[in-house]
Amino acid sequence: MKKYLFMLKYEFKNIIRDKMTLLLLVYPLLIILAGAYLIPVLLDNYATGGGTQTAGITIIIIVFASIAPFITAAMLGFNLLDHRDENTLNTIRVTPLSLKGYIIFKGLYGYMLSVFASFFSLFGVKHLSGDGYRLGGVNLWDSFAFSDMLLFALVASLFTPMFALALGALAKNKIEGFAYMKSSGLFIMAPVLSVLSSMQDYKQYILGIVPIFWPVKGLLVSAGLLSHSSNLPVGLYYIIGILYMAALTVLLYKWFEKKTQV
Repeated sequence: MKKYLFMLKYEFKNIIRDKMTLLLLVYPLLIILAGAYLIPVLLDNYATGGGTQTAGITIIIIVFASIAPFITAAMLGFNLLDHRDENTLNTIRVTPLSLKGYIIFKGLYGYMLSVFASFFSLFGVKHLSGDGYRLGGVNLWDSFAFSDMLLFALVASLFTPMFALALGALAKNKIEGFAYMKSSGLFIMAPVLSVLSSMQDYKQYILGIVPIFWPVKGLLVSAGLLSHSSNLPVGLYYIIGILYMAALTVLLYKWFEKKTQV
């Protein structure tokens, strides 16, 4: 237990020393500022109203919900690539911590940061945006309860260790990792397609190949933003998301471990 507490103490110190890690604390504030003050101005000046504006606001909410786990995963993935490039992971193998213990620690650490960032990004935008997202007398953010946002953050943040391991396993170095991150940025925005009327029936589950789809869809259904007879109960979206991302995390860890062997 002491070795994990020591690692936690080291990571907290590293947040201040490492500019990239410091970004983990800054970017939720940037998301909140953009969502609470910039987007409402754009909506007020350029929105056309009606169903188009509702869909536009829903897409904005999807992006806000998806971006925190993705950015945290990218930071964690680059950190793993750093260690692999410097061969420190092979050194960790022979320490009492072990490679598995280190990856579990980093995964849990990244997960907790992602939960914090995901929840407070949504919570902050909701409570600071005022009437900026009001449409037809209804503020769409009012549909999101505290418990809905917290549950979403707890499930969606499982994407963080999963995607970080994917970056670590796929990329040969940080440059390649950055290329994978940019291309996958569009890929994880797949839940945005669920706003389309043609993708709200059974075809929505095609998007389920993207892990982040399940918690995002659960959040939107719980808020009543996307209603359709083909929708599952809210809890099932979260349960499927948990099982799917947990299974992928285990498989990706085994792949990452093979890639780091000398």
